[in-house]
Amino acid sequence: MKKIVSLLVAVLCLTTANACMKKNVPVRENPLTVIVMDSTQALLNGAQVKIGKTTYTSSFDGRIVLKPEQIQGLSSLTISCEGFESKKLALSDAPLEIVILTAKPGREGRGNKEVYYTLGAARGGVRYEKAAVTLAAAPMMEVETMGIVADEEADGEMHILPYYGESANNISAGKLTAGEVNDFAKWYFWPKMLDSTHAQFIKTWGIEPRQRYTVQVKTKDGYPVANYPVQLKDEKGNTLFQAMTDNTGKAELWGNLMANGRKANGEWKEGLNTIVLDEPCEVSDAVDVLFVFDATGSMGDELRYLQAEMKDVISRASAATGGLNIRTGAVVYRDHGDEYLTRISRLTDNIATTQEFIEHQHANGGGDYPEAVPEALMAALNSAGWNDNARARITFLILDAPCHEDSATLALMHEQILNAAAMGVRIVPVVCSGIEKSAEYLLRAMALATNGTSFFLTDDSGIGNPHLKPTTDSLKVEHLNDMLVRTIVEFSKMPECQPLEETDELTDNEYFLPNPFTPQELEADPTIPNGEGVHYLIDVSGKLLGIFEGTVPTDHLPIGVYFIKTYYDGMWHTKKILVR
Repeated sequence: MKKIVSLLVAVLCLTTANACMKKNVPVRENPLTVIVMDSTQALLNGAQVKIGKTTYTSSFDGRIVLKPEQIQGLSSLTISCEGFESKKLALSDAPLEIVILTAKPGREGRGNKEVYYTLGAARGGVRYEKAAVTLAAAPMMEVETMGIVADEEADGEMHILPYYGESANNISAGKLTAGEVNDFAKWYFWPKMLDSTHAQFIKTWGIEPRQRYTVQVKTKDGYPVANYPVQLKDEKGNTLFQAMTDNTGKAELWGNLMANGRKANGEWKEGLNTIVLDEPCEVSDAVDVLFVFDATGSMGDELRYLQAEMKDVISRASAATGGLNIRTGAVVYRDHGDEYLTRISRLTDNIATTQEFIEHQHANGGGDYPEAVPEALMAALNSAGWNDNARARITFLILDAPCHEDSATLALMHEQILNAAAMGVRIVPVVCSGIEKSAEYLLRAMALATNGTSFFLTDDSGIGNPHLKPTTDSLKVEHLNDMLVRTIVEFSKMPECQPLEETDELTDNEYFLPNPFTPQELEADPTIPNGEGVHYLIDVSGKLLGIFEGTVPTDHLPIGVYFIKTYYDGMWHTKKILVR
């Protein structure tokens, strides 16, 4: 028996040699994630850790992930990166370490012409050299638009909300104007675009959100279940797409999203599917909101105003959501060869930290039209520190240009879109001046794929260069500031685990729920059902859930607030209903 025990100990020592050599070294159970950045909070691509003969290297997210067995028995690691002083990291059992490296003398700033950037496997190992940075704004492009009709209020005035006062840098918050294009709310319109005005862009970006499968998850008592993972599998049983349910208990799954011909296996039907769980109602009060914005030179006409808007939104969001535990963070990005690629302020409950980080950014670099969008998303998804239990995870992607169109970059973009959906991070593009139609399609497709919505800045504010008019049937204009707060509210609202209170009053936010059709469309298309007996059922996020004649069935819905829109007497009427 003693021989057997001795043999087992010998085998253990061979497999964990360092642990046996060092006394009193506990067995590590958690992986270690090291995020490497410089003193400006720029994430470092190419930072390295060498363990034995193996070298582990960070990518665009500045992240190195080490399994417990890879570092078992070690008391420290050395982090190195070309152009920076190496740093020794004393290990603890913490699952995360942030390492800040100091640039070597004479190597401050990584945007000079002598610096080469190895972009690694994600971009096919291509090497870039940028000798100079052009600061001129990207040229405006001629675009075609479909009929854009402002949706007016009953008094005939465009609904523009009040002035908000001055920010610390004397730029007013509440100045920028925008319109929302929620393609879930007007789903009938999206396939028309795919078959006509935007058909050419499917091939450009290799993404086609058309085969939509909605899964509604609720408890046996009828409450919506957030953060429930749902998968769509292909005909061979491999995962085709995965998503997490949102604050309404719904997940959006997509077949053949990347236009690669992979078909769903038929487990879900296109339309609304329902899952009922034998679990108690549990509602997290956590909400994560991340601002990701382009800080290249072409953003100079609007960046200062956007900074004022974001700082004000951060301070208003907690009160607007009824005191939920909101964490905020920010990522800024430029392009390869600039002073930096991505900078990050990780998610935190200290709003002043995020506000200060945003305030200290400025527009510079770029030089060409496309920018490092997927690299920024990679940093946002992997290094921001998302709460897996949050009821809402929202990324506002603020930009005026798409990503590069080479095959490696598109593969990286596809990967980040799929990762965001799987993590339940809803991407909300905020489209600034200078964007063109091809990029509009990419951003709206990205919003659909991640269960988000899309904002487009407008010329109504008089700020910035001319703005693209999105292809849609109607566009209601409001202040961007209020749109951001309203979306945080819509994406965070959940019924508590108690009976809902009866109320028929509509809030200001609820007045902005989009109408499914314009009066002109209803008059022009006799196949669209309408009239006093036809009802359009909409949830709190603005999604159109169904069209019904007569009584609207609600037994398939989880507990919550819904809206019924009806068109008669030449106008739309909205009624709030409670399902409980």
